[in-house]
Amino acid sequence: MYARRPAARLWCQSGGLLLGSLILANGAVADQWYIAPQVSLRTLYDDNVRLLSVSPQSSFGTIARAHAKLGRRTEISNIDIDAGLSNYWYANVPELNTTNGFLGLSSAYQLGPSRLGLDARVNYDSTLTSEIATSGLVQVNKRRTRLFAKPSWSYALSERSTLDLSASYTNVTYQDVQLIPLYNYRVATLDMNGIYLWSDRAQLFARLSYEYYDADKVDTRSNSIGLLAGGAYALSESMSLTALAGVRFTSENTPTPRGASGDQTSTGPLVDLKLEKRFEVGKLLLDVSQALLPSSTGELLNTTAGTVVFEYPVTPRWSFDLNANAYINRYPGGGRNINDRNYFSISPQLTRKLSEWWQLDLAYRFRYQKYQESGNNAVSNAVFLTLRYTWPTEPVSRWSLLH
Repeated sequence: MYARRPAARLWCQSGGLLLGSLILANGAVADQWYIAPQVSLRTLYDDNVRLLSVSPQSSFGTIARAHAKLGRRTEISNIDIDAGLSNYWYANVPELNTTNGFLGLSSAYQLGPSRLGLDARVNYDSTLTSEIATSGLVQVNKRRTRLFAKPSWSYALSERSTLDLSASYTNVTYQDVQLIPLYNYRVATLDMNGIYLWSDRAQLFARLSYEYYDADKVDTRSNSIGLLAGGAYALSESMSLTALAGVRFTSENTPTPRGASGDQTSTGPLVDLKLEKRFEVGKLLLDVSQALLPSSTGELLNTTAGTVVFEYPVTPRWSFDLNANAYINRYPGGGRNINDRNYFSISPQLTRKLSEWWQLDLAYRFRYQKYQESGNNAVSNAVFLTLRYTWPTEPVSRWSLLH
């Protein structure tokens, strides 16, 4: 078990680490930095807030968000800090009220043929929103802390070929879950990617990956190796296709009902398909993937995921967006499992630009979830009205007390 840190201490330590990285990487000068803040207030009505299959609860609510990006970009480097807070309030189910936050860093530095990168992120949020892609356990409001770090290195072998190496570490912990089946877990990955520019319109890819998953409370550990190959092709000036396919080999050690340890091995496909169409005033994105995802269930989940994103400005002031997501989670070893589930959501949105910085969004969201073991399905319908204000990107020096 891991010692829990108070939230305030965690945020202070994380903020100090990220700001320290900024100063060391760039020798920050005030007038070289920019900031882009945004605030929004969303009102909502959801007829099944908890996404329950029995006795659904409806509620009006509000979501207040504040977000800011601080960054600096030069010819050989870029660095960005993201930070945000979100407050969720529900009139009829106050036990779901929560405040979420995040702090993230993304940086890169070009050093001759090499490019060094670092991505880091701290999330302090709720299971109401964090479990959508994996366990689907969004019926309870429990605090989740997620720490993520990913250093990377890219090297140009020639004018046409590039080698990418990266490693990542993720640590996810839950608070006060008691008998709720949410388990802390850690994930470490290593990735090696080769990229070759075949022509002006085509690229070839090869990827070798390793992943280690550990959920110590339930004594589950797994090792996975993945091999993928594919490419990207510009079908036209406005349409591109990226396709990767391969196979994974997974070895999992899990406790048996009698308390002994059992080793299981499995193989399965890995798929990543992406089609992007750019219109003169909008875009369409289709994304389908098949992979193992780490989860709070105490095991990896073989997940087929699909995403559709459509953006189209109808007039200079009106625009239409559509977002759809689908997840099919299955136990990688085959057979039926309590965590096998199907999930689908779709959300059309109409946006009115009130002024250069103000906009009003009207959206509808449909959600569907079904666990194969129980056979019961849950359905949710929700409407949202959002008022958003985005400040123009400003140099930090404008707010400096030295001027």
